[in-house]
Amino acid sequence: KVALLVGNSHYRHHPSLRAPGRDVCELRLLLEQLSFQVVSLLDLNKAEMLAAVSQFLQLLGKGVYAVFYYAGHGYEHLGRNYMVPVDAPQPYSPEHCISVQRVLQKMQQQQTALNLVLLDTCRKWYSPGGALSQVQPLQPWGNTVYGYATSEDAEAYELQDGQLSLGIFMQYLKQHILQEKKVTHMLEDVLEGKG
Repeated sequence: KVALLVGNSHYRHHPSLRAPGRDVCELRLLLEQLSFQVVSLLDLNKAEMLAAVSQFLQLLGKGVYAVFYYAGHGYEHLGRNYMVPVDAPQPYSPEHCISVQRVLQKMQQQQTALNLVLLDTCRKWYSPGGALSQVQPLQPWGNTVYGYATSEDAEAYELQDGQLSLGIFMQYLKQHILQEKKVTHMLEDVLEGKG
């Protein structure tokens, strides 16, 4: 059981976020209770994100349960999701961001037992035009599960509580992740906001 958690909060050219750091910390503690080996990283530029993913992929293989979690700025364009590194210029563009589908494709190639990808990010596209990253179509393997913080073409929100801030997605995820149930059922309960 291996997990890579990335939380980007302090951006150079985009508004700062308050929740990703705390969300990563919360999820790390929960996954460790489930016997995952967890690497959690904060405020990564593009080169650092690519290096972290590359090292994460080396830990994967047959029989491995893999979790990839990203909290921070992001967007979805024509069905493809992108994570925004802290050094990405304004406006967003694929060449300055990380393709989630490309990461997932490489995870699938490792023949893991389960790939769980959790995206705690906006899925709204603001810029007209813009090219897509070149990535082959994903294999329709049954060992891959996506969890989104929000629906397509929508923003993700943070909860403010004084000095503390938590993403709404994490607020519900932490209530269900330790329960013994199928991961798809757990994410359905998160989606429905069951407490």
